[in-house]
Amino acid sequence: MTNAEKKKLLQQLNANRIFRETIYYEALEQLGDLKTNYSDYMVTEPISCDEELQRLPNADYELCTALLTMVLREDHFCNGSFERRCRAGQVQPTIDRMIVLL
Repeated sequence: MTNAEKKKLLQQLNANRIFRETIYYEALEQLGDLKTNYSDYMVTEPISCDEELQRLPNADYELCTALLTMVLREDHFCNGSFERRCRAGQVQPTIDRMIVLL
């Protein structure tokens, strides 16, 4: 997938404003950017999603995809956390940064 195609898909996520984790999982898979090794990108142990998300302003594209995967995986362990983070405005900045970096 080209960067332009990735950007378009991410912009569609922004436009849809649907906060279901399955949609974001599918988008990351389509992009080829789902990080099954997301923990390799993290600096906290155990992983603290709140602390890791503070790294976003200086994140490169790879770290952004790892951060997005991290919050998706968090939902697996804490049902509903992804939607709560979306509604709190904690996911959108990651998508926005990914678009800018593309």
